Amino acid sequence: MTVFKCYMKITKKNIGMILMYFAIFAVISTVMFYVSSGDNGNSQFKSSKLAAGIVDNDKSGVSEKLAEYLSKLHDTDMLENDIDVLQEKMYYYKYDIIIQIPEGFSEKFLSGDARVSVTQKPGSYSYMYVESQINDFINRIIKYNIAGYTMEESFEKVQDVKESKVTLVDVNGNGGEMPGFAFLFQYFPYTSIAILGNVLGLIVYSFRKREVKNRIAASAVSLRRQSVEAFLAFIVIGVIIWAAFLALVFIMKGKELLNNANMFYYILNSFTVMALSLSIAFFTGILAKKPDMVNMIITPVSLFMSFLGGVFVPLNILNGTVRKAARFIPVYWYEDVNNKLSEYAEIPADVIKEIWGGIGIQVLYILMFIALTLAVSRYQVQEK
Repeated sequence: MTVFKCYMKITKKNIGMILMYFAIFAVISTVMFYVSSGDNGNSQFKSSKLAAGIVDNDKSGVSEKLAEYLSKLHDTDMLENDIDVLQEKMYYYKYDIIIQIPEGFSEKFLSGDARVSVTQKPGSYSYMYVESQINDFINRIIKYNIAGYTMEESFEKVQDVKESKVTLVDVNGNGGEMPGFAFLFQYFPYTSIAILGNVLGLIVYSFRKREVKNRIAASAVSLRRQSVEAFLAFIVIGVIIWAAFLALVFIMKGKELLNNANMFYYILNSFTVMALSLSIAFFTGILAKKPDMVNMIITPVSLFMSFLGGVFVPLNILNGTVRKAARFIPVYWYEDVNNKLSEYAEIPADVIKEIWGGIGIQVLYILMFIALTLAVSRYQVQEK
């Protein structure tokens, strides 16, 4: 097992690089996991309250009712009409928005011509949100008044603000939520390609050096045995990295993953992308003419595949053209499978076919990189 031991020895020398990339993965995936899955993943469906300052220049019953209405929707303070003070409060971001009710507001109210002045922080579009609420308040009062209600009765009905509740329809069994561990699986391809590409790529390059090849050729170890031991070393190193990733997932969300009916597909999909990373690493080691070239190839490749393939930028926010182009990247199919798994608590038969199709495409890419590696290796031998 001379060749195998040599592979493992070189890997041990690069343990610092392995730990660095794995630490990067652990930090990124953990942070993004808590950011993305916080509040059960439903925070985007909740209305938000703004810090609003209200300046009432009208001092009428109508303007007071409007201020009272807004206080139920936002965190409001009544302010004096002092331009210097207002500018200072906006400058120091004490308020998200300042609403000024002009004189004569009540006189124009029932005619529908009443308007307020809204000032917001630079780069913010909160004014659109607040203006729609104010317009809704005015329009509803007018409609109640036309229907025969007195102004006081109209105000009472509109002031009875009820918080809207959104119930996500549990179509696929996940209650509209993405399982927490799915976020961790989402970031695995970057780490897998970066670690295996840099470490194993350097090992392959080391064995391609003329003096090393000559020593191996002169040894009693047959070429077949060398290939078998090299293949075994690749698999062992890849499985160790893959197992370390799964260990992190189980530490953080093990109970949830074990109770998930799709656990087998998650694990199989991650194993496939690990094998893909091995094939990319081997191809990179064959291409590199200098040790530094391994990192020069792997770093941009891992980042490119991660950004365009859906690791760092979710596939659902990519536009149509970019997503079509991303289909030519193997990591895209890993993320596509991961997204499908996260959408269903129990996978329908037609979706299972799509999942196997995505895994199958990854396998085809693995075979493609192996074929390219063999072709380049043969060309390099003939060239020498």
